[in-house]
Amino acid sequence: MEPNNPSYKILQPLILAATISIGMMIGYKLNDKPEMNLISKQVFPEDSLNYTGRIEELLRFIDNKYVDTINSELLTDTAIQAILAKLDPHSSYMSPDETKSQNDEMNGNYYGIGVENHFINDTVIISNVFEGGPAAQAGLKVFDKIIMVDGDTVAGRKLDYENIRKRFRKQLGQQVELKILRFGKSYDFTIQVGGIKVKSVSSTYLSDIETALIKIDRFGTNTYKEFMEEVEKEFGKNKAKHLILDLRSNPGGYLPEAINILCQIFKEKDKLLLYTEGRSGKRNEYKSTGKYFFNIDKVIVLIDENSASASEIIAGAIQDWDRGIIIGRRSYGKGLVQEQYPLNNGGAIRLTVSRYYTPSGRSIQKDYSDSDYYNKDIIRRYEHGDLFYKDSSTVKNATVFHTKIYKREVSSNGGITPDIFIGLKDSGTDFLAFEEYSLLPEFAFKYISMNPALFGNKSIQLKDDAQYRNAFEIFMTSRLGAAYVKKKNINPSYYFDEFKMNINKILSKIDKEGNPYIKGDQFMIAAIAAIRENKSLKDINQ
Repeated sequence: MEPNNPSYKILQPLILAATISIGMMIGYKLNDKPEMNLISKQVFPEDSLNYTGRIEELLRFIDNKYVDTINSELLTDTAIQAILAKLDPHSSYMSPDETKSQNDEMNGNYYGIGVENHFINDTVIISNVFEGGPAAQAGLKVFDKIIMVDGDTVAGRKLDYENIRKRFRKQLGQQVELKILRFGKSYDFTIQVGGIKVKSVSSTYLSDIETALIKIDRFGTNTYKEFMEEVEKEFGKNKAKHLILDLRSNPGGYLPEAINILCQIFKEKDKLLLYTEGRSGKRNEYKSTGKYFFNIDKVIVLIDENSASASEIIAGAIQDWDRGIIIGRRSYGKGLVQEQYPLNNGGAIRLTVSRYYTPSGRSIQKDYSDSDYYNKDIIRRYEHGDLFYKDSSTVKNATVFHTKIYKREVSSNGGITPDIFIGLKDSGTDFLAFEEYSLLPEFAFKYISMNPALFGNKSIQLKDDAQYRNAFEIFMTSRLGAAYVKKKNINPSYYFDEFKMNINKILSKIDKEGNPYIKGDQFMIAAIAAIRENKSLKDINQ
């Protein structure tokens, strides 16, 4: 699809956001080797000093002699980015601010008041309150509307969202005074900015099938510890027998965390889980330890096109050893290993140092010889039908490998292909449906905020009625424009099932009961069926 195509222009922000997210997070410090200072001369081969000297010399001449005043810091950053752009899609430079932000994210550490929000109709509405954070301790709740910040009215003034966000940016220990509106009544809160710990793992017990559903959002510093806490709760306290591991939209992270988790899924000792090879050809193998704490019987892994890196390592090992069933859509296809090296300015580079291979010998890295082609992979998959139909893959000439136990065919180049395929709802491979689907969580949130009777009332049944259809059309018109909605002739009924699933996710999270993933979730429906029907990999045809 060409850049001038209207579909591309609408999708471009979504693609850019996804690319940045995956590019910045997957493979982050995948090897647990000690970090080294990039500019330390002792760590570089002698012949590389010529390159370093020429670049520094050029920048020095420009800084001293160039006719106009320049920003030398910006010029240096540009030079670094230009060099890394000639390597691979995942070697990257991060500014000091980006480095700190990414390190905080991988550690799960933030500071603030501990809320997430939506900006709807000129009003900030709280969409999530982090457990244990300052806001939660103060008593803020989801769907509270923020009316005033530090005595200044912010609701209904047509202030842009960034203007309002700036009022929350305070130093650790400072206070934020809020007036909020909660179901027609106003309340005042004084909240002190503090540290917030965001977990990367959560779980739900599905008692009817004796199964633990464990979702991992990323593989950060504490992911294995958090995983074991959930495993202990579900397999120890709740006596779960089986595991559904949800890795959808998980962009990856630290390799040791993924390997440690695999060691709890594989009981045997010295099973090859992964190996890496760099330029020298030296092979580093990662094997199971045999030190598992709970007996896990059946294993189901959920993946999609945004599951990358460490997520693919887990799915690949489980698939290659026929340990469990992989359900979903072909994963992202990232088989490169990065290490992060600090720079003197506080920034860092992430440099690809090796490739990783699954136990059968597969490299699942998709072709990156053409960067533009690589960056548009998700659009191409959408257009080709790869995300809709099991046998419609954009991967050509993939090498065939075989699983270890049942000798099933599995392929390389382009990600992990699931054993059971779950396609997107067919919208005629219309690119613009990406935009519409991306807005459904926000619409569901707004719908609940306008219908407070839904809170705690399990007797209310959502219907594809005039109220829903009118609300849907008004919302889409406000977000996409009347001309777009008229031209597309958007059918609200087409999105109703997805709408209900988003409603259920929100309400289940607020009530802290029930499972926010099951109703209408085709991945979960297939996973539960596989456990109930005792499906065997020998009987599954890819």
